[in-house]
Amino acid sequence: MADVIAGRIALIDPLARGASGSLWRAVDRRYEAVCAAKVMLQRDGAEVLRFVREQTVGGAQDLGSHPHLLPPYTWVAEDDTIVLVMPLIHGGTVADALREQGALSPALVAHLLRQLLDGLAALHAAGWVHRDVKPANLLLQPTGEAVPHLLLADFGIALHEQDIRLTDTGMVAGTPGFIAPEVRIGEGSGGSQDVWAAAACALEALEPVRPADLPEQEQKDPALRARRVLAPSSDPAARSLMWVLLRMLDPDPLMRPSAAEARDLLPPANPSMSASWSRRADGELFVVRDRIPAPPPGSVPAAEVGADGPGSITPAAPGLHERITAQSDPTRVSTSAPRQSPSGAARSASAPSPVATTPQTPQSAAPAPEQAPARGASPAGVAAPVGAAGSVAYSPTPVSPFLPLEPGSLGPATDPTVPREVARRRAVRTALGSLMLLGSAVCLVGAGTLAVLALG
Repeated sequence: MADVIAGRIALIDPLARGASGSLWRAVDRRYEAVCAAKVMLQRDGAEVLRFVREQTVGGAQDLGSHPHLLPPYTWVAEDDTIVLVMPLIHGGTVADALREQGALSPALVAHLLRQLLDGLAALHAAGWVHRDVKPANLLLQPTGEAVPHLLLADFGIALHEQDIRLTDTGMVAGTPGFIAPEVRIGEGSGGSQDVWAAAACALEALEPVRPADLPEQEQKDPALRARRVLAPSSDPAARSLMWVLLRMLDPDPLMRPSAAEARDLLPPANPSMSASWSRRADGELFVVRDRIPAPPPGSVPAAEVGADGPGSITPAAPGLHERITAQSDPTRVSTSAPRQSPSGAARSASAPSPVATTPQTPQSAAPAPEQAPARGASPAGVAAPVGAAGSVAYSPTPVSPFLPLEPGSLGPATDPTVPREVARRRAVRTALGSLMLLGSAVCLVGAGTLAVLALG
């Protein structure tokens, strides 16, 4: 008989175990639908705060409705057991895919990186920093040989810009190999550390090797690895991907592009030509199959919570807290009328349901109308591949598998080698440095004058 937590979440069978808890296939009895339940392993105060904070991310400006973010949609607790509840994603993680299928092509890596940066851009816009971006936290929908669809999960050490930091001074949050250099020396950098980690994930997908097996210089400077792997590649996306990664891996966090800027510098891949670019490094098609074993017969209902949360199953009614508040305060406008799910229609139209038995291409992989991309150019020594009209040229063939960026989107800013915002930051830093040098010179002159007077 299944254990039922708080009268709502029935645990069916365990799927995985990690350092912070175990992942179960479960049934959310409120919706009579299959879901995933993460059961906390430790029960001390720090772990409770970790799990509460992770669930909080889902309610921040409806981040759970974003097609590339997967925060929990609720949590329950009973006695000494705390459970986070989220959609069950069947395709495994990027780490699983790399372990089983090997390195990916630059074009496919650029596609997955663009999805990851899109999720990070929304997360950062809501004031959150993930702080643990790594391949094991990047989930994949089971799309078969169709366009892959990525979701960023595990917000256990995410931090909001208004939060009191829960880690002690000198402690480093994250996973070795995916920690930005400024974080390793104890200097927080906000969203830029997620941008650096996303670039490290891309390098891992291009060349899945242990960090200890890399040359010492590449361990210290991942940009060298990006050049070595991508510079000789004949993949049509390799040159532009290298250019973007070099900027994302800049050791100075102020010089890195934001997640949104880096996303807009990567070309959206053409989903109708996925067979030409959605491939492994060895040329074989990249396949994401259903990795979740079949449940025990008769143990679960047919319905399953979609990647957008329970709103895809039924129109979302006002939350419990909203209903209680409305009932306790007669002056408030009643919220008892059902409200339209803010995410159900959008996500159901943009991503495949994880219950589907046949692979489907998620509509969200098809590029939406692009916003004006950030302006910028390549770092020193790397020529930006710009076409005649200013859009990126990725292939010498007449038909490109990549959709063009807006004409002039990569044109020069105030400085042709850096985007406008970075140029402004550099000017401020230069001015401050000049003032400091001037102050030092004045102090030296004063000290010399005092010494002469004293000797006289």
